[in-house]
Amino acid sequence: MKYTDAPLVQMNRHFRITLTRLINHAERDLRLARTAQDMADANTAKARLNTLEAALGIYTAAHFHAYGERPWPEEEATHAGR
Repeated sequence: MKYTDAPLVQMNRHFRITLTRLINHAERDLRLARTAQDMADANTAKARLNTLEAALGIYTAAHFHAYGERPWPEEEATHAGR
């Protein structure tokens, strides 16, 4: 499959946008918890952030393994390493 396969492109785009927004919120929550010096909330936010980043990495790797290419072009990645 290539980037021109419309349903696959749409699915990958939607997944990436959704997960990127969730990651952005988790990063914000982590910053807020650290600013408030609330270590319990900071640890929870960090765990959520790590889980979301792992999910994105797993999806990227699975897609690459299945189709031989990344699910989105490298230049579209919004976070380093994704």
